[in-house]
Amino acid sequence: MSTEKETLQRRSQPVPGEQQAPPAQPPSGFTPNPQGANPNGHLPPPLHGANLPSQPQNLPQGGYQQQPQYIYPQVPQYVLPQNPSLSQQPPTGYIPYNLNHPVMFCPTPAPKKSILEAYLLLIVLGLFGGHHFYLRRPVWGILYFFSFGLLGAGWLIDIFRLPVLVSRCNNDASQQNPNLAKKKHLDDAYVLWFPGGFLGLHHFYLNNIGLGVLYLFTFGLFGVGWLIDACLMPYHVKKANSNIPDCIEKSTAATCILAVSPAGLLGAHHYYLNRIGFGLLYTFTFGIFGVGYIVDWCRFPILLKRYNKSKETGHTSHKHLDDAYLLWFPLGFLGFHHFYLNRPVWGLLYMFTFGLLGIGWLIDLCRMWKLVENCNKEIDERVHLTRNNRSVANPNYIQGQYYGNMPTTTVRGHVPVSYGQFGPCPPGYSNPNPGIYPTQQNGELTKTIGYGAVHGMNEQPPPYEAASIPTKGH
Repeated sequence: MSTEKETLQRRSQPVPGEQQAPPAQPPSGFTPNPQGANPNGHLPPPLHGANLPSQPQNLPQGGYQQQPQYIYPQVPQYVLPQNPSLSQQPPTGYIPYNLNHPVMFCPTPAPKKSILEAYLLLIVLGLFGGHHFYLRRPVWGILYFFSFGLLGAGWLIDIFRLPVLVSRCNNDASQQNPNLAKKKHLDDAYVLWFPGGFLGLHHFYLNNIGLGVLYLFTFGLFGVGWLIDACLMPYHVKKANSNIPDCIEKSTAATCILAVSPAGLLGAHHYYLNRIGFGLLYTFTFGIFGVGYIVDWCRFPILLKRYNKSKETGHTSHKHLDDAYLLWFPLGFLGFHHFYLNRPVWGLLYMFTFGLLGIGWLIDLCRMWKLVENCNKEIDERVHLTRNNRSVANPNYIQGQYYGNMPTTTVRGHVPVSYGQFGPCPPGYSNPNPGIYPTQQNGELTKTIGYGAVHGMNEQPPPYEAASIPTKGH
């Protein structure tokens, strides 16, 4: 390398007393870079230890100006910096790190827990929940800390089930599935059931917040619900781990507990099944003087099945024979069964005549099924007329499909024609032709074509007259 440097220096210096030939021109199409830059436009780093002159030291004495010499780019030498930590260029043999490259971090699996250490904590600090904190169960640890190991009962049970808890903790840590932490276990539910079940702790654990609050204020439904839960605990755990929402179907176990427990005297199972009317009646009559409370012990599965079916079909207005008979005795003398069957006039008559002096009350025992049947027929007729009015108001109406809250009554003498349009209509009639409704202009009735109308339609069908609904009280 030193020989090449000396050669270049000798060539750049002219010989004294000798005329120097003009410098060689670069080939055509090539633009020289007089500053010694490389083709990319970057200045090369200076050679380490070299002091190259930027211009010739001696200029010729001739009358022309010296042209700049073309200096070929030289390969720079890599010089190790004095402080390697501040170097921006990585050493040879390393792959440059790309900050924009996505990096995936794999979590380190949690260390496994030891049965020996868990038993040691159970013996020494078990009453304060030390083994539960060790097994990553902080909620249980706090519960044991403030309840002194569930009054010692939970601590005693944990002596036998501690290997299961350790194995469960290690499996959850190895699989790293967040859904496993939310899974409910039967052994945990039973530990909370005794003795914390009187306060509803097992229901809070199983996400039955309503039952938990009820148990909390009634001391486990006066102990009756607490005893029933001993048999229904597997069902509660299975339901808590299932994906069935509570808003679709009501629980059989919850209905049974509310109906059989003393809370049934106040109509708790009727409130649970959205039977608000019967719930209020039970509340103020103490379960219809205990008769309805005892009857509901046998018929609560029917009530539950009826509620779930009504949620599927969306039809809840039908009357039922068992409800009518329940109101007939002993409140039939006051006409409660007639009020239930939408016969308010007869209900008031029975109330002021004490069931027609008991004669009408006895006759109703035999004809109750007919009264229920007639009431349901009237309900079906009303539903049918409502659907017909909606089909006239909307030409695209399909039975069984929801179209929102469509008004079926007249508004200032108008009825809805099609998608928010209104036209004059006499009382008791609906618009005979959807999409075409008459309007009054200059004192004359003219037809206005609306959405859904067919142009060129001259003949009008006869108007649809709504059937008259009989007056109640017959």
